[in-house]
Amino acid sequence: MNPFKFITRPVKDLTDAIVMPFRAIFVVGLTGFINYFTFSGQWWFRWVAFGMAIAVLVAWARAAKTLLLLAVVAFVGWKIYQRYGEAARQRFDAWVAATQPKTAEVLQALRAPAPPAAGPAA
Repeated sequence: MNPFKFITRPVKDLTDAIVMPFRAIFVVGLTGFINYFTFSGQWWFRWVAFGMAIAVLVAWARAAKTLLLLAVVAFVGWKIYQRYGEAARQRFDAWVAATQPKTAEVLQALRAPAPPAAGPAA
């Protein structure tokens, strides 16, 4: 089992939702081409098309589930920030400064804008 599946699965779901229709067109086209040239009175490639349509719908449903979850997490985060917002951040910063001055310096360094990158030495 992949320990990073919790992180990578949403990305895979969204990627599959984009790629799967193109994959389905390729597979159905290829099987239709084969069925055309080996025609024996039965158009069997329509079952392949039916199966690929189901696969596309499943990929889209998984992507919709992922997007819905991301929207819920973003909404909850926005509501928490609205309720506690800047005042909670200031209280946290004051607590950090009072308990561990070195930690406050680290947080200040992390929040400071990055210095411009130096060019190559001549």
